[in-house]
Amino acid sequence: MKSFLGAYKKFFIALAIVSAVVVSLFYQALKPKKTLPIYQPNQVDASLVADSLQHVKKYHKIADFSLINQWGDTITQADFEGKIYVADFFFTTCLTICPVMSDHMSELQREYAQDEQVLFLSHTVTP
Repeated sequence: MKSFLGAYKKFFIALAIVSAVVVSLFYQALKPKKTLPIYQPNQVDASLVADSLQHVKKYHKIADFSLINQWGDTITQADFEGKIYVADFFFTTCLTICPVMSDHMSELQREYAQDEQVLFLSHTVTP
């Protein structure tokens, strides 16, 4: 028996490697793709949503805005027309959740760096 296994040792090793690769490829192909969720006003804690939006079920629209970016350029809603954009708000002096949010935003920016349809907008304020 030992001599039989010895003769086919390379075959069994190759079979194990090929099997591992095939299983890995199937796993990657069948794994559900992670997508960024879309939250509607009625899905968020009511204390975080303006009273006028609390009962809006779907398709909330962001009001027109005009802001100054870090280079002194004016950014408006028109700059994002027809694009998907992710917006976040943070405090520059925040030491708790803000660095975590910034890390997540950076991860998203890297993931979508080549996609011209996805833009990112971070708002910073001093409380």
